[in-house]
Amino acid sequence: MAADQGGRLRLVASAPGPDVGPGSAGGDPIGATGRSTDRRRRPLFAAVPALVWMLLFFVLPLVVFAIYSVLTAGLYEVSTPLTLDPYRDAITDPLNRTLARNSVIVGVATATVCIAVGLPVAYWLRFAAGRWRLAVLFLITASMFASYLVRIYAWRSVLGSEGIINSGLVSLGLIDEPLSFLLYNRGAVVIALVHIFLPFVVLVLYAAMTPMSDGLLEAGRDLGAGSVMLWRRVVMPIMAAPCWNAFVFVFILSAADYVTPQFLGGREGTTLGVRIQAAFISVGNWPLAAATSFLMLGGFVLLHLAGSFVLRRLRLNDLRLAT
Repeated sequence: MAADQGGRLRLVASAPGPDVGPGSAGGDPIGATGRSTDRRRRPLFAAVPALVWMLLFFVLPLVVFAIYSVLTAGLYEVSTPLTLDPYRDAITDPLNRTLARNSVIVGVATATVCIAVGLPVAYWLRFAAGRWRLAVLFLITASMFASYLVRIYAWRSVLGSEGIINSGLVSLGLIDEPLSFLLYNRGAVVIALVHIFLPFVVLVLYAAMTPMSDGLLEAGRDLGAGSVMLWRRVVMPIMAAPCWNAFVFVFILSAADYVTPQFLGGREGTTLGVRIQAAFISVGNWPLAAATSFLMLGGFVLLHLAGSFVLRRLRLNDLRLAT
């Protein structure tokens, strides 16, 4: 394009110079396209180790379990033909239904107590702890490194007939003999599991509260909201999704646990995880154990989907804090 003597613009045809061509940097595009393709491929290459890890330690065990769950059971061995009898036996067994009910009760109780205690603690750490915040966070994190079995044995000694509680009550003359109901029941299992999972819940909820600014709460107070209204209309809508995720996390681990119920649960506190562990190791019925595990996994997936659906309908899963 060039200007004539009257100042008007006119098109001028020009032959392409030696630089212009399909492979040149100015004309197009093969070089630029190649670089763009490389940039798109780099994240894929970076994800390969994680993908391999997931395939080896998550997908492959599930595939093996799925195969075991449809094989014919023997004594510590399996064989063909394929059958759905393990699933039928797992569903129709009255003992499994009783243990599944115990698992749900233990899981719901543990998760509810963890959320009820962890949410105020996380709120205090975020908005009121001040100079104590780092020290408390350090203690919470340090408690997570304590051995799982050590904490279970600690609660067994605390709640036992010669534990701190019974010994103290006897020495004070409040009881004549140790209280037997403190141990070997669902309550003892819930207490130990809350002790184990509460630090995780506090850290998760504290991390979810970190983007919440002090100005957000001050704005609510300026609009006339009291403490209860502030929690109901400001804090809880923002924390609904994190609380649900923490609830599901604790529920799954608590309902599927088989170590704590064996040490503290007794007959009343035995869960379905104990049954699965016994089917694998003591009884040797691997198809039944695998089928029961898949049924539990299906129940957990349905629970998560139901909660996510409710949050989506209430539009609580899309809340974002302005930064």
